Amino acid sequence: MAQALRAAGHEVAVATGPALTDDVHRAGLRHLVMPRMLGPEELMADPELARRIGLDRELAPSPDAVPMEPGEAFGRLFAGLIAVRAAEDMLEAARGFRPDLVVREATEFGGHLTAAVLGVPCATLDIAPLAGVRHPGMVPVLNGSRAVFGLPPLDGLAGLLPEPWISWLPESWYPDDIRATVRSYRAPDAAPEVLDPAIVALPVDRPLVLAALGSSTGVALAPEASPLPRIVEALGTVPCTAVVALGRGLDPSDWTGPRPANVHLTSFVQQRLLLPACDLFLTHAGLNSVREALAAGVPMVAVPLFAEQPANAERLAEAGVAVALDPTGVDASTVAAACREVLEDTSFHLAARGFQRRILGLPGVDRLVADLTALVA
Repeated sequence: MAQALRAAGHEVAVATGPALTDDVHRAGLRHLVMPRMLGPEELMADPELARRIGLDRELAPSPDAVPMEPGEAFGRLFAGLIAVRAAEDMLEAARGFRPDLVVREATEFGGHLTAAVLGVPCATLDIAPLAGVRHPGMVPVLNGSRAVFGLPPLDGLAGLLPEPWISWLPESWYPDDIRATVRSYRAPDAAPEVLDPAIVALPVDRPLVLAALGSSTGVALAPEASPLPRIVEALGTVPCTAVVALGRGLDPSDWTGPRPANVHLTSFVQQRLLLPACDLFLTHAGLNSVREALAAGVPMVAVPLFAEQPANAERLAEAGVAVALDPTGVDASTVAAACREVLEDTSFHLAARGFQRRILGLPGVDRLVADLTALVA
């Protein structure tokens, strides 16, 4: 989005933590550094800070913990202390870059606070449609953060929903009660890549299955809780060629789990590039992975692990594009049976292709740039 806006002649800066400086500069963009922005690993390294925002309860729930009210968990995680710190950093960084528009991600409320303090429009990229970011239970936490900056409280969600909510998925993905609040566009194409030669050389006489559990799984789950060993074992019993992404921190040479002959293990996979060549995607149902698979017309087996992933998996099953599994009771035979079901039942492929056509029919990023520009015209 930032590159598309810049290409249209706008001055654009990306506000994020120092760890992403190289990535922002590599994209040819200006970086507004937020020195106190912390990722999950840093937050979990500070137990007191993790406790204050509820991250300890989100990633490592205690059986005797008092459940949070619906929406409160998302409020504490994203709209409380982290949002205040982010807004303070952004406002300081923006002294030399006075924005006319703030574009934030749905779970990033520092941008909401910054736009409100500066009195400029705010648009939201909806990276978590089924998360609790629209739940009224998070509003008290957000209002507490607004009070830090002398901003008036929101009267329920009414103060959030008038912001344009931008989605890379068609309206049919959304539940009826929030469908009217989004504007759907087709995501910008990625830069050209060349597929890993080791994957290019894999056999072509069987269906190709990709299994990947996202970049946050290694942080959020202890190694012994990961379903990857069961997934690899399961794919070894399915008549397919499988590619399994273990995660950037795990080299295949260090893998101590099963090694079926038909399963290619790799630390990292070019997921968006490879998906159009796949017959099945075994996923944790994170929204970015879901969106990329639907855009490629690939049916799925969903093994949701945390956050809004169970809601995404349920929605995929409702749409007929996936089999959703309960991770608490999943074993190798269950995963294998689900993979065979999706590979053999053409209805999953037809439903996925239907979603792909709807995504191909969305207006492109040029329309998005024009619509964002109109907010400040």
